Amino acid sequence: MNVESTRVAVVACPDWQAVAAQCELRARGQVFEAVAVLHAQRVIARTAAAAAHGVQVGMRKREAQGACPHMHIATHSPERDRLMFEPVVRAIAELAPLVEVSMPGIVVLATRGPSRYVGGDDALAQRLTHIAEVALRELGQGQQIPFGVGIADGRLTAMIAARSAASVGQPRVVARNESAQCLAVLPVSVLADFAEVDRNVVSLLQRLGLAHLGNIAEIQPSILIGRFGPVGNEMHRLARGLDRHPPIVVAPPPERASTHRFDGPVEDINIVVLTAREVAEQLVAHLAAHGASCVRVHISLHTDHGEQSDRVWYQPEGLTAAAMAERVRWQMEAWVASRAVTSGVVLFRLSPIGLRAREGRQLGLWGGSTQADEWAERAIERLTAMLGAQSVLVPEWRGGRDPAEIFALTSASVVDIERRALSCVESETQWQGALPTPSPSVVYDDPLPIMVCSEDGAEVTVSGRHELSAEPSVVILQQHQYSVISWAGPWPVEERWWDPARQRRMVRMQIVVSRNDAATTTRALVVVREHGKWWVVARYG
Repeated sequence: MNVESTRVAVVACPDWQAVAAQCELRARGQVFEAVAVLHAQRVIARTAAAAAHGVQVGMRKREAQGACPHMHIATHSPERDRLMFEPVVRAIAELAPLVEVSMPGIVVLATRGPSRYVGGDDALAQRLTHIAEVALRELGQGQQIPFGVGIADGRLTAMIAARSAASVGQPRVVARNESAQCLAVLPVSVLADFAEVDRNVVSLLQRLGLAHLGNIAEIQPSILIGRFGPVGNEMHRLARGLDRHPPIVVAPPPERASTHRFDGPVEDINIVVLTAREVAEQLVAHLAAHGASCVRVHISLHTDHGEQSDRVWYQPEGLTAAAMAERVRWQMEAWVASRAVTSGVVLFRLSPIGLRAREGRQLGLWGGSTQADEWAERAIERLTAMLGAQSVLVPEWRGGRDPAEIFALTSASVVDIERRALSCVESETQWQGALPTPSPSVVYDDPLPIMVCSEDGAEVTVSGRHELSAEPSVVILQQHQYSVISWAGPWPVEERWWDPARQRRMVRMQIVVSRNDAATTTRALVVVREHGKWWVVARYG
């Protein structure tokens, strides 16, 4: 008998990012059946209508538009995904107060208490289906939103059961002690899709001939640990239907919690988050001193009027102090957006209810995280503490063709810098039509007007076929005249041609100019011509 697994219920809405974007559009009176969400120029989620036209996750933007020309393209917005899913979480929390939100679109809860209350796992699956259906129908304004409810031994099996239930429209309950048999025939790719195992590791398993989870379960754990380290042990547990960190059944004991009480009600989210960051740093340092790290944290917020918000947050590789503070911010924003708060926060509690042995981290010889990255992160934390939350900003990669759109600045105090940097590096791909590397060193918030003239003094124009009327010879910038040394282009840029309100059509050039004065000044500029005028948008050096 398997005594290590815990019965888990999962309510999952596949491709939630696309569903949330579709609901947001419907709330504004725009109805699109086919919607896809893009991040780094690739599809990360799409609705069922888009999937029916052949749009797949991982497709490039142009491939997806070729498969479904009438599809609406939405931008990736984690904040929208969290806030739109909050009504579903609140509805499920009425049945099981302590639910776990691993990511928007997925709710996890232990079944022991709720299942006994409603009369068994089958009854619980039906109750969760009804609750989620009502909440999602209200969110979709009467439209049916696909979702699934799965119950099984362990998180991985329940996740897969919920995804299967979403495809057939009926909840799925896997009998006790049958998770290993269900997983044995599944491909190892489900480890990356549902258990956040590195896809490079999964690819290596496939090249080694381990095509199914049953093949992994048959191998001795010591062999996998010797080849893959701690990840090998986790993969062996998952393949046998066990869980890395089983969900809790009861609330954590108060003596294990880190609590902070404010002198008075605090309504500013930033103040709560910054205080939570300080408390979380002490908690993480205490756990590290005992050789442990937190993978699941219970965050409880209390107001002056007795209102309370409880959430469990999970991250399999461990929650840093910055990650805990970021979860506090997410929970506060969702709580405020629900309009269930009538007073400021007077107390919050961080309870580490899921711990794992601190295994250390081996820094790579090249690439990845380095010691210098850790020093920089500590320096940012000290500056933020001395100068305030909005005094230190870090770049967040957004992607785009315009140099001003590629990065956006966000406060360093409310983000997990280490994970944000890693995800940023992984997602940075060269957009078609974007400037090649190296990037300009200065990007102007407001483009500077410029005159680009030919040798005879006439303004250089660009035809509809993207041909220059003459070679640029002189430019006038900020009442100074420069001679053109060299130039390249023009390169046409046409964006969002399908949207009359947001379409953009321009040409871009790179020009090297020089001005002979007391000291010779040479500049390399990025200029664009849009709406019949020339502008300087960035410069090098």
